[in-house]
Amino acid sequence: MMEKISEVKNLAEQFNNGHQEYASFIESDPIRNFLHYPTVEDELGDIRGKRILDIGCGDGLFSRRLAKERGAHVVGYYISPNLIERAQKKESDAHLDIEYKVADPLTFQSPDLFDRAVAVIVLPYSPDIDYIKNFFASARNNLKERGTFVAVVFNPEFRDFNQVVANRFFRKAATAGQVNFDFLDPDTKETKFNANLAQFSKADYERGAREGGFLSVEWKKLTPSEEGVKKLGKEFWEKAGASQPYALIVAQK
Repeated sequence: MMEKISEVKNLAEQFNNGHQEYASFIESDPIRNFLHYPTVEDELGDIRGKRILDIGCGDGLFSRRLAKERGAHVVGYYISPNLIERAQKKESDAHLDIEYKVADPLTFQSPDLFDRAVAVIVLPYSPDIDYIKNFFASARNNLKERGTFVAVVFNPEFRDFNQVVANRFFRKAATAGQVNFDFLDPDTKETKFNANLAQFSKADYERGAREGGFLSVEWKKLTPSEEGVKKLGKEFWEKAGASQPYALIVAQK
């Protein structure tokens, strides 16, 4: 297990080292704010008063959104100490009663169970399939009976590499199954930040969910919110809608 934790920490360093740049970009990132988050929120339904676990919460952007706009009681954790420190500072100003912890799925523990769990672009940073299984098992173990785990992942069926998709540019890495990608300024298309993730298969995720103890797994498409279309226009979202670089996994305990 210590070897797995070390591998995940190495992956997390790409965000820990550039945490301010990354967090600042994500705050206004249209993909995150008008595609990922609204799709997950629609799937969660009414969560007012519910306990939500935000896995891989970063600096708490989605945690704050769920607490402030949806009335949820949120606990978030992430492996990057720098981003959790940033989240805690924002909590001290916002007073949303959100609890943040430095942890990853192999180490996170909670005395209380959750109604829902979410993970937005966290699973693709898993070092291997075994870690995916442990990820799902951790999510399941922290959920109440009939609880739901909703995750946004890099789409296993995405094929439109080496071209701009909304404000992303994806290219296959030299290592099989790995993808390098750039976060682009929505207006200028200038690269603002880059990262690496894995393109696991649907079978990998489904096996991980099944061996992690979930009873069912459903795949769904992501659709930009009306606000996102209004702000950026249909043309911005056209390629994302056609190629679907991301996919939604809904796993039921």
